Amino acid sequence: MASSRNSRSTEDLHRSVRERLAELIPPGRRIAVAFSGGLDSTVLLHIAADHAAATHSPISAIHIHHGLSQHANAWASHCEALCASLAVPITVVRVSVPRDAPEGLEAAARTLRYAAFAELGADHVLLGHHANDQAETLILNLMRGAGVRGAAGMQSVRGPDNRYVRPMLSCTRAELEAYANAHGLRWVEDDSNSDQSYARNFVRQEVLPVLTSRFPAAVENLARSVEYFAESQDMLDELARHDLGDAPATFPVSVQLLKGLSEARARNLLRYLLAEADLQAPASKKLAEVLRQFIEAGPDRHPSLDLPAYRLYRAKGEVRLELP
Repeated sequence: MASSRNSRSTEDLHRSVRERLAELIPPGRRIAVAFSGGLDSTVLLHIAADHAAATHSPISAIHIHHGLSQHANAWASHCEALCASLAVPITVVRVSVPRDAPEGLEAAARTLRYAAFAELGADHVLLGHHANDQAETLILNLMRGAGVRGAAGMQSVRGPDNRYVRPMLSCTRAELEAYANAHGLRWVEDDSNSDQSYARNFVRQEVLPVLTSRFPAAVENLARSVEYFAESQDMLDELARHDLGDAPATFPVSVQLLKGLSEARARNLLRYLLAEADLQAPASKKLAEVLRQFIEAGPDRHPSLDLPAYRLYRAKGEVRLELP
């Protein structure tokens, strides 16, 4: 993909990702690479193997066999062969993705992947997301009407103890492809990537090419904008922690505390607590309405917000969270 700046050399990209790994992961920690066999995870594995050898960090790979493609067995074999050539042990985990999952095929597959990652005996799981992924995520989230948290996109680290690490968010796909070709790396192409019924594929194949034809640095600038949104979200989270005072960053939260805040700050606090519970906040209008009910309801009333993933309700002067 074209860019208004000169792409980094393969040596510079290697050095940049190694430096990012050193910043995000203490030496000696156990590393697992989420290895699909695609371009991004192939480059990540290649660089991470060098980093692990230099820092004496145990490294492994995990490949999730979704069984959704007729090529799934071949992809698993490809991953095993590449890992053997790099002397990186690999675990292949087979999962069964329900094709009629109510949350959609992609979301169901992602849930199963992360469940497998959670079982790994590793301190950190490396994910191969790059700048193009970040740009696509920003566009998709804005089209869904996301707020600052959604616009903040994917973060370099997330999860307890920074378990999930994305060291390549500043790298474009074009740079990764140049690196792979320079090092003679082979990768697999998921046949589902051409299916534009998936929103991300549509953005990747139809939207970003048009943007970059007019604005050559679109990918880099969109990814940079995500960084600014992330800074803004950090400040909003800091404000929420300030508003909590000595109260823990978890439900239940006192209705009296919410009453003492402006509406915007009270909504921000609820969004923060939901994010801390790894839950998605409802749409802004819905959140504003249920907040009004929580604050105005008499002591004998128990307003609630019932969603598939959780329930928020008022009881005994508190807003409480209930999971299914």
